[in-house]
Amino acid sequence: MKVSIIGQKNTVLLIAQHICRLKEVKELVLVDDVHRISSLALAELKRVACIGRSDVHLITSRNPSVVTGSEVLVYCPFDFSQLSESPQAGYLRSFEFENKDQFGSVFQHAPEAKIVVAAYPSANIVQSVHQNNNMNLGQVIGVSGHLVNTDLKIGISEAVEVSVEDVVSMIIGNDDEYYMLSQYCCAGGIPIDQLLSQSQVVKLDSAVRNQPKKLIFPDFVHTISILTAQVVNTILLDKKRIIVAATVVEADDMEVCLNLPVKVGRNGAEKLTSLPLTNKQFEQFVELIKKTATQRSNL
Repeated sequence: MKVSIIGQKNTVLLIAQHICRLKEVKELVLVDDVHRISSLALAELKRVACIGRSDVHLITSRNPSVVTGSEVLVYCPFDFSQLSESPQAGYLRSFEFENKDQFGSVFQHAPEAKIVVAAYPSANIVQSVHQNNNMNLGQVIGVSGHLVNTDLKIGISEAVEVSVEDVVSMIIGNDDEYYMLSQYCCAGGIPIDQLLSQSQVVKLDSAVRNQPKKLIFPDFVHTISILTAQVVNTILLDKKRIIVAATVVEADDMEVCLNLPVKVGRNGAEKLTSLPLTNKQFEQFVELIKKTATQRSNL
């Protein structure tokens, strides 16, 4: 199976270190049209692949046509070494203006590939890539919701005092605010409201809501890399895992990008059709749609 990583060199190389260990990846292409990836960096990736017992064939190029035939394209829009804080709306407007044609020329060589946006925040970029390249619903996936949901899973694990392996957590949100879906959060199959006090559940929900304001991109580039590799692996092996991810969905006759639980596999991110919400959660969901649509129109 063929995977291509496109974007800023430092982030491309870091994510490549995790993806080259996936045994199902037989060909890994690294594309950076600004800087040439050095032979020393390539040799380091070969060592990592060898240690991981992977026979992946590594290719580096500045020519976007090398991505032809890729099952998955990993898009790295930011260079973590040059960011001191999370990209803001102004940066995203600049990103759209400067990269619309540049990355469209890459995607046209693999129009059927699933695209994973390796960044935080990622929802606006997912929406931009989706619209500018006429992608199908669920074809573009961002990992920002996956990251925030991972922190919730850690919080539940510590509160209940069980292994994270036994914890399931669910959230919805955009990249500015998130809400915990407490009825779908459990430990060992037991709902957390049966294991924790109401005040503890409220504290977890509050932590989720405040999380986007605390996250700084350079502080968790390794987490982003690992989560990206997980999503790539899930797509390639058609695992159909339920993951909280940023993807474009249809809502109220609009296409908006939200972080929500989706089924990820060979078809990309498929919306879960049956996910009952409480009245309050439904109101929050509707408000998220409105805010996301408004923010999008202002970009």
